[in-house]
Amino acid sequence: MNLPARGRAAGKVILLGEHAVVYGRPALAAGLALGLEVEVRSEKGPARVETDRPGMEADSRPLHLVKEAAAALHVAPRDLVVSIRSELPPGAGLGSSAALSVAVLRALAHATGRTLRADDELALGRRLEAIFHGHPSGIDPATAALGGCFRFVRGEPPSIAPLRPARPLPLVVALGRRPRSTGAAVGGLRSRWEANRARYERLFDAVGAVVDEGARAAETGDLAALGEAFDRNQALLVELGVSAPEVDDLVTAARGAGALGAKLTGGGAGGAVLALAPDAARVAAALRARDVESMVVEVGA
Repeated sequence: MNLPARGRAAGKVILLGEHAVVYGRPALAAGLALGLEVEVRSEKGPARVETDRPGMEADSRPLHLVKEAAAALHVAPRDLVVSIRSELPPGAGLGSSAALSVAVLRALAHATGRTLRADDELALGRRLEAIFHGHPSGIDPATAALGGCFRFVRGEPPSIAPLRPARPLPLVVALGRRPRSTGAAVGGLRSRWEANRARYERLFDAVGAVVDEGARAAETGDLAALGEAFDRNQALLVELGVSAPEVDDLVTAARGAGALGAKLTGGGAGGAVLALAPDAARVAAALRARDVESMVVEVGA
């Protein structure tokens, strides 16, 4: 084994289409400059995980993920120490678990002198992400592995087509304080879908239409139309039951500060809100004045 070895993967935002993407509709995603890095080294003893994120020490899932990744790559987990350094807040909807999955795979592959094919990273990343989220669509590990902007449709293999915005998209990511669980949000929606499939299939179809409208707006540089797509998507997410009062408040505050549109991003039921704002610094400042952690990001450059 060539140790120590490192791997890095990108965080993500879902621009449009979360949740409906699990049911075969398209979604738009973008990689972030923020990401997660792991270092794998050898020390005598059982496998263990170290992290710079407070609160993660008590979570057994990262170690489970490391052992599963090691098994997939035919690496004995004993004597492995995996150190996690993350720029991504966990549980905020910015793809930290998928980034961890891909970064661990890359580090272990590097340690064994291999370079994984993109298809293998996507398939294994999705399998590992399921440790955290149960029934993931695969969009998060795709973004972690590929970065950039793209249109994604779930499948075996998934359909991934580059999205080329006519201009960089100025965004604000606002991080809510309410604890959230993507697995719980996904599972709750699945229960509602199973109880009333006709209603939820119609809602998923409506989300898919908004995604395609938003893709056209991004590719023609029509930020106003893209903002409207954000707002329509958020209204549908409310109908799907995956929003939350805190999210609704942040969406309203972002729009009031000048955002062209705003919506939750990721699993929902709390977590991150994404706002499209030509004056992103102003919107972020207004949200920070409400004691909301906010960051300005640009995708599609």
